[in-house]
Amino acid sequence: MNEKIIIDSGLTKEQAKIYLFLLENGLSPAKIIASKTGTGRALTYKVLEQLTALGLAEKREDIGKVALFFPAHPKKLKELAAARRERSEEAFQTLERSYGLFASSFNLLSGKPSIQFFEGTEGLQNVYADIIEVGQDIRVISSPIIEGRREVLQLIKEQIKKQVEQNIKTRAITPLAASQMVATPVEDDEKYLITRKKVPAEKLNIPAQIIIYGDKVAITNFKDGLVTVVMESKYIRETFEKMFEYIWEKS
Repeated sequence: MNEKIIIDSGLTKEQAKIYLFLLENGLSPAKIIASKTGTGRALTYKVLEQLTALGLAEKREDIGKVALFFPAHPKKLKELAAARRERSEEAFQTLERSYGLFASSFNLLSGKPSIQFFEGTEGLQNVYADIIEVGQDIRVISSPIIEGRREVLQLIKEQIKKQVEQNIKTRAITPLAASQMVATPVEDDEKYLITRKKVPAEKLNIPAQIIIYGDKVAITNFKDGLVTVVMESKYIRETFEKMFEYIWEKS
């Protein structure tokens, strides 16, 4: 049971076996450790080096002619387990951010559209990171419903700057109300690689923002909460593109 607990904390079976032996027997030479644990001599030396590097064992060469090994305090195991948990969480977050790309690749192979749902500002951040990753020019139909969402405006402003750095151009259809706040001043559009068609908000008072990029369409609902849906499909993208171009020509 003790060995399993140690293995679950991140050690290999051999590392757990030898660390437990040291914990129960104290200072020991590699020859005795190998004999008592049933581990080959060469493997024992290798594992002892690993335990020493992990800070779980100490090599003592100041006592006699033969090097002896002594275990570190078990609190080191807790530190290693905590670090492993943190790395695991980071790995999960990285996979979570990249999951859409993997799912999209698979779904494209099988001919099925990829659909993802995100909540909160994290959803927007995922879409914006993906836009940079795809690296193609985008089309945007903005939503004028962003009252009380200053954090969203800040996210959009930061994203626009990143897109400029990557030379990603934007064509935007923007419904504007008299007192409406925008992420960047309209007069700075050229600086931010934006070509914009302005329409009165009452003519296009849509509750969701639409972004078309690559073979994807991202729709973010600003009306009830903050929910983003990302669809990857050539035909869905073509449909929204045609709608965009129609509105663009009529504006």
